[in-house]
Amino acid sequence: MLKILVTGGTGLVGSHLLYSLIKQGLSPIAIKRKSSDILNVKKIFSYYSKDYNSLFRKIIWHECDILDILNLENIIKNVTHIYHAAALISFNNSDKNKMIETNATGTANVIDLALKHNIHRLCFVSSIATLGSNNDVPIDENDLWSWDNQSGYAISKYLAELEVYRGFAEGLSGFIVNPSLIIGPGSWDSGVGTIIKKSKLGMPFYPPGSCGLIDVKDLIDIMIKLMDSDVNNERFIINSTHMSYKELMTIIAQLLHVQIPYIKLNKTLLKVLIGLDVMINKIRGKRIELSTDAVKYTTSEIILNSQKINTLIDVDYRDIKKSITECVDLFVKKGLH
Repeated sequence: MLKILVTGGTGLVGSHLLYSLIKQGLSPIAIKRKSSDILNVKKIFSYYSKDYNSLFRKIIWHECDILDILNLENIIKNVTHIYHAAALISFNNSDKNKMIETNATGTANVIDLALKHNIHRLCFVSSIATLGSNNDVPIDENDLWSWDNQSGYAISKYLAELEVYRGFAEGLSGFIVNPSLIIGPGSWDSGVGTIIKKSKLGMPFYPPGSCGLIDVKDLIDIMIKLMDSDVNNERFIINSTHMSYKELMTIIAQLLHVQIPYIKLNKTLLKVLIGLDVMINKIRGKRIELSTDAVKYTTSEIILNSQKINTLIDVDYRDIKKSITECVDLFVKKGLH
């Protein structure tokens, strides 16, 4: 009998994964930190089902930090499959050491215990931040990592991937997914949620770069199919389409009925605006979400080659513009603006 553990169960990926597993008739185990809000998971369930309360009750919650290896072992020794989605995500480089501790050391703990207790399969949710660059040619899974000009987040996830590959070398069965920008409702303080919140201000500026996009439900479908397959010790870029930040922010602005961005930023002006944002948040006593690390991601023309996963699995990707619309509509409907 499958006994599935989801780390990072309160995050965007983890919440949607739990929902999909429960809809398949499973009762997954999920871990949460003491400070995590499991009610947000119930809220996400309510976006998709009127029966969200009974579905939510099927989750077996354990309070555990992945850095607490003794507590973690008591959980992992009783499971057969692990979806490792727990991570600290920040584009504020002052969080670098904390991200390395959580993302790399925490993953090392998961891998060590998975090996010790003969876990059948492991899925590690990484990021396209760990991929190398390829000089304007589409990036694929074979492009080599470079330490040059990397953010704290990218470094922490790359080190985490090394721990997973160590596990593979020692006999662990599993795979890595590298999703692009994930579109989905629920985590409004990161990723696309941050873009929606910033767009609500009606600012006229937009960064010059582009990004890959993937609907969270498509990502989850692929993860589950890979877990049920015999694919072993591989990693996969998960991306459905590409879009400029101007187009993405224009779609969101139109849905929010605010000014469409029309002033293209260069790197210098973008750094100035981020600096002002940091200063304002400091004065207001709010958490600083951005730093100059964000410049690299929003000024680059990201082109991803997802042929590897598309050749292996037949995926009917959702229309990403509809996904964005659904996400913004829920943001407005729930009064989060």
